[in-house]
Amino acid sequence: MRKLLAFAAVMLFVPAISVYAALLEGTVARVDQGKKQILLKTDKGQETVEFSAATKGADKVKAGDRVKVNYTEKAGKIVADAIDASKSSATPSAGERPIAPGSMKDMPPSGVR
Repeated sequence: MRKLLAFAAVMLFVPAISVYAALLEGTVARVDQGKKQILLKTDKGQETVEFSAATKGADKVKAGDRVKVNYTEKAGKIVADAIDASKSSATPSAGERPIAPGSMKDMPPSGVR
């Protein structure tokens, strides 16, 4: 019984902080390395995501990247645990660009009929 009362007394003095993990997707609008923050444009508006040196993938994120952020909400702030960036918004290289119909690449080599 004493242990239960002691536990209850300790719980009264420990502030309750809500913590849960979730996933957020969007496009990076801005990265502020000094403040350790990313401004993310999502379907629901803009979100500020905080990160640390321990956040996986934070060092590779750039404006324009499409990202998935695994985060934990701590004291009302979104704190990234891991950031997965895809380069889908980047311009494809010449080898990745689709070939337009009728372009020279569709033609047989010269001398072949």
